[in-house]
Amino acid sequence: MKPFKCLFLAACFLLLSPVFFVQSAWAAIPTTPAGHDKFRIHTGLPKRQHDSLFSYTVEWRLDDGELYRSTGLSFLNASKVDNATGSVHTAKKLHTAIKDALIQLDPNRRGISINHPENLPELIISNKQGFSMTSVTIKDYSNQAMTFDLVDKSFVQEGVQIGIDLVYTSDVEYLEGFSSKKTLSASHGEIEVSIEGQKPVLIKTDGKTTQQLEEELAKLLNKAQTSKTALYEGVLSSDTRNNKPFDGHEVQLLNLSANSISIDVRDPELGVLVKFKYRDENHSVKMIEPRFMLGFLAVASILTVVIIRLRNSKKSV
Repeated sequence: MKPFKCLFLAACFLLLSPVFFVQSAWAAIPTTPAGHDKFRIHTGLPKRQHDSLFSYTVEWRLDDGELYRSTGLSFLNASKVDNATGSVHTAKKLHTAIKDALIQLDPNRRGISINHPENLPELIISNKQGFSMTSVTIKDYSNQAMTFDLVDKSFVQEGVQIGIDLVYTSDVEYLEGFSSKKTLSASHGEIEVSIEGQKPVLIKTDGKTTQQLEEELAKLLNKAQTSKTALYEGVLSSDTRNNKPFDGHEVQLLNLSANSISIDVRDPELGVLVKFKYRDENHSVKMIEPRFMLGFLAVASILTVVIIRLRNSKKSV
């Protein structure tokens, strides 16, 4: 093949390759089916006899697009619920809280649906078509027993990682100038964690720090570890009543081959943050950036000029 023909073909390839790459990138963008990601909360009875904070934040992504999140926030009080129906009442309150929060978003960006089966103490969160869930964060200071699962899949099957961060209730209840002191230790109670298929783990709080309790918990839970790095950033808004900066340590379960996990904190000085991190698979597609396309065009232009000059010089000879 003659040299100028090779250069001509190379120029054509460089000119057309950005189009091929962009088309391939668009073709690779997935459309997540509705209900692909699910998360279920089994609610319990609050044990504290005054208003205590409970919130849950759900974060989702428009397929290969922007992140969105919504927080359902409520206050639970053991003295205001009936033991027979209290768990269902809790689920109803939390359902209403997230529905109210979702109203603040554009309807086209509400990428999750929340279902509260009638007369059942549970909430089921699912993604809508074209969206994928990235994380769910539970913040409970009401001392209720809770169970979490993915409805019909195991955590390891879905690649969902779990973080358990024990915290002090004074982190949200202490108000400088109004409260006498900020408690930085547990009182005398218990923490029980149950993983499906394993023997429940029970530890005594006995005035220990949250770090001591987390280290003890990690030693007893199969495949658990403590980490000085948060599973993901927990502070997502300017709402100081719902903010809890990472305290430098948490228990993590990164490959939990079970279908559910239950946590019951029975100590009025303690709350718990439970984090569930999804794979976020639909954030992998990358479009070619304009500067790379300009580079292709520049090289192609140079090659085109060379081809023309070669042709002209050949004709002159």
